[in-house]
Parts: sequence; structure tokens; C-alpha cells
Amino acid sequence: MSSPRYISLWFPYFGAERVQRIFKFEKNHKLAIIENNGNTQTLSSVSFGAHNSGLNIGQPLQDAKAICPELMTRVRSVKCELTFLHALCRWYTQFTPWVAADNYDGVILNIKGCAHLFGGEEGMLDLIVSRTETFGLTVTSGVADTVGGAWALARFTPKPTESYLKSNSIDQEARATRSRATKKIQIDDTKQQVTQLLKNNAIRIAPAGNTYNSLAKLPIASLRIENKIVTKLNQLGLKSVKDLLKQPRAPLARRFGPTLIARLDQALGHVPETISLITEKKHFGVRISFPEPIGLIEDIKNAIEKLLIRLCNKLKTAVLGFQELKIDLGFSNNETQSLLVSLACFTNNPERIFSVLLLKLDEIKPSFGIDIIRLEAINVGPITQSQSINNLDLHEKVIKNQNSVLKNLITRLGTKVGLDAIIRHIPAQSHIPEKSWQVLNAAWSNYDMKSWPTSNRNRPSFLWAPEALEVPKHSRLEDHFIWRKKLYQVKTKLGPERIAPEWWIEDNNWRSGVRDYWQVRCNNGEFLWLFYAHGAQLPGGWFCHGKFG
Repeated sequence: MSSPRYISLWFPYFGAERVQRIFKFEKNHKLAIIENNGNTQTLSSVSFGAHNSGLNIGQPLQDAKAICPELMTRVRSVKCELTFLHALCRWYTQFTPWVAADNYDGVILNIKGCAHLFGGEEGMLDLIVSRTETFGLTVTSGVADTVGGAWALARFTPKPTESYLKSNSIDQEARATRSRATKKIQIDDTKQQVTQLLKNNAIRIAPAGNTYNSLAKLPIASLRIENKIVTKLNQLGLKSVKDLLKQPRAPLARRFGPTLIARLDQALGHVPETISLITEKKHFGVRISFPEPIGLIEDIKNAIEKLLIRLCNKLKTAVLGFQELKIDLGFSNNETQSLLVSLACFTNNPERIFSVLLLKLDEIKPSFGIDIIRLEAINVGPITQSQSINNLDLHEKVIKNQNSVLKNLITRLGTKVGLDAIIRHIPAQSHIPEKSWQVLNAAWSNYDMKSWPTSNRNRPSFLWAPEALEVPKHSRLEDHFIWRKKLYQVKTKLGPERIAPEWWIEDNNWRSGVRDYWQVRCNNGEFLWLFYAHGAQLPGGWFCHGKFG
């Protein structure tokens, strides 16, 4: 079984080159992308021309303007950059199905079992880089057995051995030494590094099983660790990955934390590392453009009906349906109008959907002619396919037809009042009267009427919060009582039925203790449900809880 192989692509000028593509600027155009960093505006990305002028990422905008007065700036849009990066990831799936975004400026490809289709790893890498450059993007790349190894090769090159004492570190030496030394300005070498990466193709590919030798001469920063840790390691004389491997692991972990050891093990393949693949979301939409604007309602209906049939055919091919449909209308005066249609269940039946759409067409205000109509399925999901066992199963067909009719009714009502305003009551397992049912949204729930529980106890048709009666405070029901300031004469009574509270649940409505329920018919025809509370945390008494139909 072959070991995995990874390609890491790095776009050093990604944010700026994305804007250059939009405005068709030249490569040497001096452009910088800015973002707010606290109270200061800093450069988040610079173009090739701006970088050649001495500008770097993270530099304050005021300093950048002083160095390059002709600099052009644009505000950073993280959402647009991620959208463009994900689009690139989808484009790279022509080379391998395993593609993942790497932060905001890189892409990782797992090319295990794919390289031979393009003439080997070198041929595949040259093809990827050459095609990427046609988009106007500067790209560097690296290939290794691990994600960390490929990442390091794509961003760093070996540096000549230097003494750990830099001119900006002389403050740590003795006073006599400091007096004879002078500080130098630290120069950013990213430009030189990118140039060397673009010219040198040999170091980009680490042979299989030889990741250690390919990473040994790279700087410690290639391990994807924080800059402050890199600075401290450099001050200790540890410049390259090889220098770090010579040190004992336990002291390094104690001083710099476990992240340093973990990154080192990931780069060398001692610890596995996974990548989050880009999953392409299926899009279902259709549109039509008219040579001349239309405005008649019949023309709009015909156009929407044709688009709806095309959209449903796409969904039927994928065995999917949608629950929300978005209609975009583009008018000849460059204005747009959007309509959102919600359905009670997933469906791809154009006749059923069109009957609901007709209820929304009166919201269209075609003051100007319509140039474009676009339909898009928003909430897409699978449709449960059901089939009768035989033709004698007529009862099941009737039940399914009733459910379909009910769903259509809910959909049509929801078009006018909103689906959230339509509710249904279904039984719940509880002996407490007010907890014997639950309220659900009718559009997003389903209940089989055949499983409706039956009970041998008579229950009222209407329930309300218990209302106190004006009667003597004892458990025997008198021949008359006052409720809602009206006198009632008892004609017949049936009971008691004792109901105890749920002892495992603290319910404030049952703090009056155990209840004895009575079915009371009065002389005026009222059929009430009364109970006597024996008292607990709250005093007891007689209450009216409901009314029979």
C-alpha cells in the first residue's frame, strides 16, 4: 500500500492578485489590501509591484504611503477571498478529488494514486502551476509525504548557516561587546525567498520516504509555529529543523510547549494529520433571459411554469425535492425583486408547486418590463419514495392521499399567513390533563392518525387554567356554586377521579396537591370539569378546569 502524497500550493500575493484580476491591473501595479488592526490600518496583502517597492504584509498604511506614495489601496473582504479560494479548490478537483483550503492563501491536495495520470509528480505539479498562473496568480508549490512537509517546501528555502548572534541581538551581550557593535536594520527576505522558490524546481519535491532530508536544512519557521517561538529558538542558536532534531524533546516541550513537538512530528510523519476537504454543494437553479421585456401576467406565468418544469426535472434526476423556492426578477431599469415560496414538505411535483406560486404572483410589481427570471431551489432534501405492496392495499393509498391533501392545504395556507402560524396538536404520554398533548408546527411535523391513542376516560373538549369557585372549603361538592360571578345549580355529578402530580417533576401548577375531578352537569346545560385540590404547598379548594362539548 503506497503512502499518501500531498501538494501544497501557496499564493504569496493572493488578496492583491484577486483584486488585480477584477480590475485587470498589470502585474507590476502597486496595490495593497488593507484591514483594520485595532486603531491602525495595516496591509493584509500586497501585489508583486508593491512588494518590489519595499512594502510587506503587516506594515502600517501610513508607513507604506511614505515609502510608496503612488500606492493604490483596497479594503479587504474576507468573505470574497474565501469564496475565491473555495472556487479554486473546486477547480483543482480536476486533478484529485481530495482538495482542502489552507488558511486564506493556500491549497492542499492529496494526490495519492493520481500522479501517474499526469506523467508523474513532476509533470502533475508543472501542469497545476502553469494552469494556475493563467489566472494571473503567483504560486509556489511543494510535494512531500506529509501536509507539514509539503507546506514547508512551498514556503521556505534552505538558508546558509549563520551565527546565532545577530546585530539586533547584541543587547544580550556584555557592555563591552555592545559598545563595539552596531545595530543593523532587519530586512524582510520574503521577496528573495519567493523568487528563489519560483526559480528552483528541484527542492519543491521531496522523494517518497525522504521527508527528513528535504526538511533538515529548512528554517525552523517552516514547522508552522508562532513567530515568538521561532525568535527564541534562533536566539538559542537553533536555526534549522536539523538543529532542532538534535535537541532532547523533553526540555523543548517544557520550555516552548507541546505545540512545537507536535508540529515537528506532523512534518516528519510521526503523527498523522488530517485535512478538511472541500465538499461541493449541489446547486439547482434555472433562468431565462428575454429578447424584449415582458410585463403581462400571463407571460410571466408561462415563463415561470416552463422554468419550474426544467428545475423539477433536474431534481427528479437527483431524487431530490425542495422546500423553499426563490424567484428573482430582473427589470429593465436594473432593479430586482425576489419572492420566496415555502412548502410544507420536500417535493419536485411542478403542478403542485405551480398552484402555490400562483398565490404569490400578485406580489409582482412590473412597473418596468422584466428582462430576466431566475428560479433557485434553496432548501433541498431527499424525497422518501414509497410504493404499495399490492393493489388490494386500498386503505393505505387513501391514507397517503389524505396526507398529501393535508400537506397541500398547509402549503397554500402558509403562502398567505406563513408556515410558522399553522400548528397541530398531537397526543403526549402523560396522565396530567394539560400535558396530554403537545403543540407542533404543522409544516415541519408529521403524525400517523392510525396511532392516535384511545382512552376509556371522558375528557373535556376545552381546557383552561384552573379558576377558583366560590364554595365552602371542604371536599364535598354542594348543590350550587358560583363561578365567574354566576350562580350554577348542580343537576348531576360523576366522580371522583383522583389524579396525582408527577412527583419527579417540580410543577408550580400542581403545588396545591392531589386533585379529585368531577364531571358536573348544571341546570343551565353547562357540562363542566371541576376538581377539588387537597392542598400541599398552596392551600386547596374547588376549581373549574374545563368544559365538555
